[in-house]
Amino acid sequence: MVRASLLGFVLFVGAAATAAAASREPLFDEDELVSGSALALPPSAAPIVVPTPEEAFALDAEMEAFIAPLKAVREQQRRMAVLIKAMETRGMFSLDYAEVTRTASSTFHDRQGNCLSFTMLFVALARAADLRATYQTVDVPPQWAHDGTVVIASHINTVVRTDGEETIVDFNIRPYRGTHRGRSVDDTYALGLFYTNLGAEAMVRGEYAGALAYLRAAAATHSRIAGVWVNLGVLYARHKQYEHAEAAYLRALEIDRDEPSALANLALVYDALELPQLAAEYRERVQSYREQNPYYHFASATQAYELQQFAAALASLRKALRLKPDEQAFYALRGQVQTALGKSREAARSFALAREYALAAEQSAQSPVELGGVALR
Repeated sequence: MVRASLLGFVLFVGAAATAAAASREPLFDEDELVSGSALALPPSAAPIVVPTPEEAFALDAEMEAFIAPLKAVREQQRRMAVLIKAMETRGMFSLDYAEVTRTASSTFHDRQGNCLSFTMLFVALARAADLRATYQTVDVPPQWAHDGTVVIASHINTVVRTDGEETIVDFNIRPYRGTHRGRSVDDTYALGLFYTNLGAEAMVRGEYAGALAYLRAAAATHSRIAGVWVNLGVLYARHKQYEHAEAAYLRALEIDRDEPSALANLALVYDALELPQLAAEYRERVQSYREQNPYYHFASATQAYELQQFAAALASLRKALRLKPDEQAFYALRGQVQTALGKSREAARSFALAREYALAAEQSAQSPVELGGVALR
């Protein structure tokens, strides 16, 4: 689960909208944006080393030795099971989650990383064992923080195809629920995300020359990742180059018209450019999205429940259930609220509905076997 548009990292958090607001034409093209000439950055204090694709995905000698016994297992499904067991034995399904993007080999040895790092590691190991492993991005429901900002649900995992079956290996969602929509992406997309995250992390450290170098590599690798342009926009905004930031955010919206951070940050850019009408339009669309999204009302209900504001919690849950009447989490929370209010009969009904919808979701996902973060379907 990640914030903003980045897999495994946080920079700006905004709320999505159903459509992009009317805006000006961008004043700068991609070449100008990735050049960074308007930033006038001082030279980096340390050499900037952008990992090559080979360095990002490669296995070293110890990793090759780890995989070597698997190659003697002839049947693919069994080989995958042995790989998963070997990784479990080594503790790789209980790796320390950290908001740091690492190469496959660094993740293997340090046992730390984010969902992208873990997925890169598994794909590299699986392929070395002659298994067909690919990347997929996963849409999971958004969550809202108490201040009203949205935690955008971007996530990535692995699909392994063996003997006519698909196995989904996921290091964050346990057990993995196949009801989350997945989209297959290629290696260049994963590499673009890798560079994008490195750029974001460098930016947070204040290493702006490094951030630009990583984001430039991301754009050259896969230019149709909205997060690349969102983060370039953040970089320009931090240096008060608001028209360049605007162009970068608009480029992100060309790729994904609902890209949440771009929409929210454009409102801030238009404030800085003294274009209040455009700023207000983007904010209005952000608020409209909140009202139309059941998970926003669920977050409001959760906060109200934690504050023991039970009437407010029920009101928000009614809105959430009108928008999405088959979400088991909504009924479970309603049961908790009703229990707190002493309405035991109504609570029992809510908990029963929660179980009913949870069972229906599991059956529709057709995931008969689950192992840690692994689901077979």
